[in-house]
Amino acid sequence: MSRFVQALESRTLLTATNSSLAAELATVNTNAAAVKADLATLTATAKADMKAITTDLKGSAKTNVPLLKKLQGDENKWLTKIKNNTNALLRAAPLSAKGVADGDAFLAAPTKLSLQSKIVGDVDALNVATTAPLAALTADIPSPAVSADLTALTTANPTNTTLATDASRITSGLLQTQIGPGVSQAIEITASGQLVNDAGKLSTAVGALTTDLATLEPAPTTTPSLVGDYKGTLKTKGVIFGIGATKVSFELDITSQTLDSVQGKIIVDGQTASGTITSRELTNGKVNLTLDDSGVTITLNGKVNVTPTAAGLAPGSVITGSGSISIAGFSIDGDFSATKTT
Repeated sequence: MSRFVQALESRTLLTATNSSLAAELATVNTNAAAVKADLATLTATAKADMKAITTDLKGSAKTNVPLLKKLQGDENKWLTKIKNNTNALLRAAPLSAKGVADGDAFLAAPTKLSLQSKIVGDVDALNVATTAPLAALTADIPSPAVSADLTALTTANPTNTTLATDASRITSGLLQTQIGPGVSQAIEITASGQLVNDAGKLSTAVGALTTDLATLEPAPTTTPSLVGDYKGTLKTKGVIFGIGATKVSFELDITSQTLDSVQGKIIVDGQTASGTITSRELTNGKVNLTLDDSGVTITLNGKVNVTPTAAGLAPGSVITGSGSISIAGFSIDGDFSATKTT
């Protein structure tokens, strides 16, 4: 077993597997296919119902013409909303496929932390992929405009029973998600209801995949340990093209570490701040240190090596990054690099 794998195994417990991701993606794709089919059915149903309404009004009074046009226009707008919401929801399927591909790549090469960074983006995208489209789809199913247009037509044609029947079919079959319970106490799921139901299943499937994929994200850790005395320099940014930049001494002496804090001191150009420093170290090597207390404000964002360096230094030996430091009126910001000396 290589030293790289040993180092990783001491830091990370992965729960997602190639097979679990593949199974979850298959469920996502199955539900996405069902949603596509539901949308096609709803669209065909809407077309057929509008054709029936138009037939019902043939030979009727000319006063029905503007009423019919308004209904057609409002139903087209409604159908466009439904299609847009559904298509936005369906974009979760290719996002899921990308997430699984990135997850598989990382599982095949767990020491390639650049692959793990891709997973962070995938999880962020999937976390918001279905929530808004599903909420919009559900909210847009009952269309007050279409419902009012149907009422206006049936009111203007009280003796046209066929029109009344077809208008009722649109109201119950498209603008509602279910009908009933009736005499038999059965509830009938409408075309719109089937679309919403399958859209919900798709959202659930994407959520399950996202949760599994998230186990591959960088996680808080204390390995490699940051305990030790790091010494190096901090270089300020110049005014332009590096002109005016200065380099000062930088030391980070950490005596103990937990998942969310370190004890120690930071010395910059002879200025010292010590105590408990809020910290966050992740399994991909990213490190964040912050302190805001009694006139001291420190923010350091950087990275510690999680594998041996090219020079053969052990994991946890080198910290690099950038930040700002303010200690008792002394303020400086720039890029730092420090190597563990003890």
